[in-house]
Amino acid sequence: MPIATDSIQVEAWQPKVCRETDAPSSAAEQLTMTIGKVPYTYGMSPQERTHLPGYDSGVLCLVIGIFLLLAYNSRHYSTFLKHFTNDLFSVRRRDDTFSVRTFSETGMQISIVLLASIGEGIIINAAIGINGTGLLSSFPTIALISSLALLYYLWELAAYRTVGYVFTDRFTSRQWLKGFNASQALLGVALTLPALFVLFNPDASQIVVPIGVLLYIISRLIFIYKGFRLFYDNFGSLLYFILYLCTLEIVPLVLLYRVVLFLIS
Repeated sequence: MPIATDSIQVEAWQPKVCRETDAPSSAAEQLTMTIGKVPYTYGMSPQERTHLPGYDSGVLCLVIGIFLLLAYNSRHYSTFLKHFTNDLFSVRRRDDTFSVRTFSETGMQISIVLLASIGEGIIINAAIGINGTGLLSSFPTIALISSLALLYYLWELAAYRTVGYVFTDRFTSRQWLKGFNASQALLGVALTLPALFVLFNPDASQIVVPIGVLLYIISRLIFIYKGFRLFYDNFGSLLYFILYLCTLEIVPLVLLYRVVLFLIS
């Protein structure tokens, strides 16, 4: 008598064939799949955020301090501006009463000179960042360069006073010094916006730095032009004027440039 087979048991042992239509993806799709570790699952490598000089607390304290000093002396700005144009261009001889400067005007002049020094420090620091030879956002770098700019101003003031005392009369020497201080005041005002802009936008250094250099050259040319009008007498005096340009305007600036590069290297 034949033994009855269990149909359920036989079906359990029968192999099941999986067709392509039953697969979760087709063969063509499987060729485009990546097997193993997928690169994007690792994420992106972190990059250090660019540190803006304007976010440096030391730089901000320096800038805010100068603006507070300007605000304190700004109540006398009308008196300062009244003499500013004459000091910058005029070479007319006047009575000594016109040369008297009040303490408020002196305070305003000191504030603007400090502003010019800070502006020069910020823009030179931006130029250093372009060349990659220094730290763009370093407060000590900006403070050092600003201090050198201020010392350079004081050295120039002493040099011009000495030359005026030795080679010319008292009135001409005073007019020359007034022109120098007025040119520095003009430079300080002109550098304010470019310096603040590059302080918070370091990527604009390649545009702002040439602008700052151009403003510096313009202020120096105005001062040199006034000196030429004061000291030119005849063709022979051109030799002394050229010697003055080399001794007080060109050589010290080149030496200062080398000192800055040495200190930040």
